[in-house]
Amino acid sequence: MTTFHSLTVASVEAETVDAVTITFAIPQALQHAYRFRPGQHLTLKTHLAGEDLRRCYSICRSRHPGEISVAVKAIEGGRFSRYAQREIREGMTLEVMVPQGQFGYQPQARHEGCYLGIAAGSGITPMLAIVAATLQTEPHSHFTLIYGNRSSQSMMFRQALADLKDRYPQRLQLVSVFSQETLESDLLHGRIDSEKLRALGERLIDFSRFEQAFICGPSAMMDDAENALLALGMAAETIHLERFNTPGKAVRQSVGVQAQGRSVTVRQDGRDRLITLSADDESILDAALRQGADLPYACKGGVCATCKCKVLRGEVAMAMNYSLEPDELAAGYVLSCQSLPKGDDVVVDFDARGMA
Repeated sequence: MTTFHSLTVASVEAETVDAVTITFAIPQALQHAYRFRPGQHLTLKTHLAGEDLRRCYSICRSRHPGEISVAVKAIEGGRFSRYAQREIREGMTLEVMVPQGQFGYQPQARHEGCYLGIAAGSGITPMLAIVAATLQTEPHSHFTLIYGNRSSQSMMFRQALADLKDRYPQRLQLVSVFSQETLESDLLHGRIDSEKLRALGERLIDFSRFEQAFICGPSAMMDDAENALLALGMAAETIHLERFNTPGKAVRQSVGVQAQGRSVTVRQDGRDRLITLSADDESILDAALRQGADLPYACKGGVCATCKCKVLRGEVAMAMNYSLEPDELAAGYVLSCQSLPKGDDVVVDFDARGMA
């Protein structure tokens, strides 16, 4: 079910010259609906220039059940991010979907672990929530966070991270790496890549002690970091990645499926709707939206899993997948934004989204 609620903006705080934190007030009646696992995101919806725009942003914190915050960094050509930075103000209302996403970690009070976070730029947003919740909930756990930025001035949540370090001086190791700021140590200058992580492993960090790792940031950095951790001996299933931006429609052209004219039955809220694809690169999601269905979606790039559904009958080809886990794929779940039917006898169920 597509679940948006109209929430009031409680505050807008500048983090850097091009990033803001937007905090929404959560009415008591909706507080259960907006409970989240650290690492999840919210999808915001608005109407700009005659177009319905949706964008997902990671939840960075929730100081109490009556509020929830996301961070938005302006990007070149980003219509929603520029709108958020320039026009969203305290007292406004926005349509906000309930928390979604599978990235992150739910801390357990009795657990004692050693965790690693690697972030660059706005990739710190979900990491802040994960680090803060883990250190607060698990009193004997430790967290190492490697955070890359151009400079200290472009560093999001600089004060929040300093406060966490002051609060947990023995349990939080914060390693800041700057690519455009002169530092006394070459070890902390440059970009986070395989070579940098190997150097950190030789001189500063014992990577063998981490039981789980969380990575978020630009794709190239994430790929390098994942490969480096695998080479350092971490098991693939202990490394968790959150991707923000990926190509959407363009990648579907490489699937090679003759989808134009094919029909798909879409089940939502207990009702079946027959939709027909108009082109070989039109996804099941886009075809359904074009024909009036109100389906859940956000990124349309195979990243957020908001458009997840289950294939009940027939076969589909999925171009890209950055979010579904192997057990979900085995159970028949697909991302409708990246899926095309391989025949006419295809039925997909959006009501089964919460059963995986």
